[in-house]
Amino acid sequence: MNIVLRSRLEWNEDLQKQVERSLEFALNRHKDRIDRISINLTDLNGPRGGKDKLCQITAELRGASPVLIMERGDNLFAVITQAVRRLGYRIGRRVHRQRVAGAPEHRATIRKV
Repeated sequence: MNIVLRSRLEWNEDLQKQVERSLEFALNRHKDRIDRISINLTDLNGPRGGKDKLCQITAELRGASPVLIMERGDNLFAVITQAVRRLGYRIGRRVHRQRVAGAPEHRATIRKV
């Protein structure tokens, strides 16, 4: 699993550790299916404030289309955590759908009807 981080914000070690820890926790179960994760962090309004922190995460899965998650808010740590949590859920759903739809017992029940 290759992780690419792009940030237009001030980047520090606390933020780096938060991203790595959140990704490890949320994606540990599916890390063998993930080829690459791209994370983009931007501040949309600059110094004006408001809900302007944007976290965009793209995960490229083996044998499936990429998963894109966008999360927006005012607290950067919360935005990253929520985006990673949503990414873990979406990858889990995609893997489950592939497993169920391709299972031999699923195809056998469709043919009997």
